[in-house]
Amino acid sequence: MYSKATAYAADRNEDKEDDSRRYKEYLMVFPEPRSTENYAMKNPAIASDLSQLSVCFFIKLIADQGDQFVITYAIQQEDNSILVAINPTLYLVVDGNRFRFEARNLYNDTWKHLCLTWENSQGVAKLYRDGKVIEQKTNTNSKNAIVKSGGALVLGQEQDSVAGGYDPKQTLHGRLAGVNVWDKVLSESDIAAQYTSCSIPHGSVLKWSAFKNLTHGNVTVEEP
Repeated sequence: MYSKATAYAADRNEDKEDDSRRYKEYLMVFPEPRSTENYAMKNPAIASDLSQLSVCFFIKLIADQGDQFVITYAIQQEDNSILVAINPTLYLVVDGNRFRFEARNLYNDTWKHLCLTWENSQGVAKLYRDGKVIEQKTNTNSKNAIVKSGGALVLGQEQDSVAGGYDPKQTLHGRLAGVNVWDKVLSESDIAAQYTSCSIPHGSVLKWSAFKNLTHGNVTVEEP
């Protein structure tokens, strides 16, 4: 008999096969129920101050459940030193300065390749989706801003204090892969190449391989 359990298992196997075909590195699964115990953390995470940056990753969100905090970086003086979140559009925070983008359809259970860049000379941030720039925003308050080194970077939770202050309503539920951070603004051609190859090169500030053994709670790692 082809039960609901059998159907679910078949769907899960198809998901795993699709993920393994698409990505060359491991991925993380942030499960239900959403919990403050589920995250990955590197602390300390950033060795040198940043005046510009790029953040790239692959993500697959299953359902719109309110706030979904993907990446947060906190220092003692600023718990929103770097923040990437979705609700339901995407927004980036750098040194407490917010950039809200209008990107939608991020909850349709398909993989997305997302990159965000920022530089402090003009206070400009850009959002790339599936290899193409789709929005540019300017926040003049972020001109001359600096992301200070020495803080904690957490995947899947929003930090209200360094390495803590989590809220279960802000926990990531979905799949995440290839999180990398650079100390420069990547070119459009570099970002397009990531999407085309389904692979993200190691970041100069943070590389995805560093998080593999840093998971907590019920976050699981799936190999390709």
